[in-house]
Amino acid sequence: MNNSSPTPPPSASSLPAGKITRKQLAAYCGLCVRSIDELTRTGVLGHYRIGKSVRYDLAEVEATLRQRFHVQPTVQAPSPTTTQPHA
Repeated sequence: MNNSSPTPPPSASSLPAGKITRKQLAAYCGLCVRSIDELTRTGVLGHYRIGKSVRYDLAEVEATLRQRFHVQPTVQAPSPTTTQPHA
């Protein structure tokens, strides 16, 4: 029996620089690989083909998703322990 908990999706900083695989992209976006394949096939996502391998540039994908689907970039809220000076 495997007692390991599911791993969280990778953050942008944990992904390798350069091009990423469709599995890495799917995990990062929270989509299934089939959805990434469909977005690639229909021309929504730009990609690079290296032999039989398909790679994606994360910055290009993020820009495309923001523009096409009006996805807002995530912004981390300030930590609750931070105190603001009183005016």
